[in-house]
Amino acid sequence: MLVRLLARASGLIATAVVLLSVHSAVAADKVTLRLDFVNTGFHAIWYYGIDQGIFKENGIDLDVLQGQGSASTAQTVGNGSVMFGTADTATVMGFVSQGMPIKIVGGYMRESPLAIIFPADKGWKSFSDLSGKIGFSAGGASADILPALLKAAGAENKVELINMDPATKLTALLTGRVDGVDSFGFLVVAILEAKGMKVSTLPYAKAGINVPGLSLIANDAVVEKQPDIVRRMVKALDESIASSRKNPEAAIDAIMKRTSTMERPVALRTLLLSFDLLDPDWAKGKPASWMSPEIIAKSQDILFEHGIVKQKLPIDRYFTNKYVPAG
Repeated sequence: MLVRLLARASGLIATAVVLLSVHSAVAADKVTLRLDFVNTGFHAIWYYGIDQGIFKENGIDLDVLQGQGSASTAQTVGNGSVMFGTADTATVMGFVSQGMPIKIVGGYMRESPLAIIFPADKGWKSFSDLSGKIGFSAGGASADILPALLKAAGAENKVELINMDPATKLTALLTGRVDGVDSFGFLVVAILEAKGMKVSTLPYAKAGINVPGLSLIANDAVVEKQPDIVRRMVKALDESIASSRKNPEAAIDAIMKRTSTMERPVALRTLLLSFDLLDPDWAKGKPASWMSPEIIAKSQDILFEHGIVKQKLPIDRYFTNKYVPAG
């Protein structure tokens, strides 16, 4: 009798193990994410989240792909080549206003990082002071904003915009081929100072463009047909951000494993500086991925004024907080 009971118990345990294994295999959905740019220090949160098992714990087998600018990332999400992406909010809103089927499903870098970065001895204090050659990227976060800003500042005839690959802009500035570059201020300052160049910045916010920075975006079809994956992805993002803020050195270890050519001190400083952009005043006390409806509405007004948003839409066409974890 005892033998039969033990055999039966063993059989039940074996069945449970098999069922658990099958459940785990089913739960780990394959998900693709394209970054806004090539691997840089502030992208460490994604790789750290993978290495810490955060995405797997949320049933996500995440494949992270490097990017070449917010515009190109938004387009690949829009055409369904990838499920998710990180892209500049202004760029995303501009595309949505033109009918691209994408939506912001979570905040990420919720303060604007955009700036013109230039040698400090230029002494530029406002956008109207800009002159010479400015390196920018046609597929970058501010491809449409910068020309509008220059025109509004009366500097369009003093500035020659030089379209270049994002990866070549810093070399061009260091070698004097351009007088300034358009990029994420926190990112470029860390790199250039490590190269011995003393730099200053003109944040876009000074010109009234304080639209949130990077957001997590998804294709409309993913949002509509796979809402559970979206919910788990946003939850994993929040958890990865929190974990990276507690362990920035370990987060940098994670990205260095994928991109060993990065300069570790620069990557670490970039990550730490990016944390300053995660929690603007309007987001205090809210989950890391929560977006303010009022800020999105104000952003639409700003972008419409500068011609980036082509037509005003109900703000829920741009974003949703539906999948943000409860605070």
